[in-house]
Amino acid sequence: MTVTFPLTEKRDADALLKHLTQHKLTFPGNCAVSLKAQVAHVSSPHTTALGAARTAW
Repeated sequence: MTVTFPLTEKRDADALLKHLTQHKLTFPGNCAVSLKAQVAHVSSPHTTALGAARTAW
C-alpha cells in the first residue's frame, strides 16, 4: 500500500520520519519513502500502521 503525505515547512521529511517511527514504521526497515517537492509517498505492507500514520498526520 502506498500513501501520500503532504509536506510543509513545519511538517518536513525529518518530522515525517519521526512520525512514522511512532507508528512502528521504519525506513528502510519496513517501509519505503519517496520524497517529492511538496509530498512524500510512503509504501509499506503494514497497511494498518500506514493508515493510522496517515490519519494522524
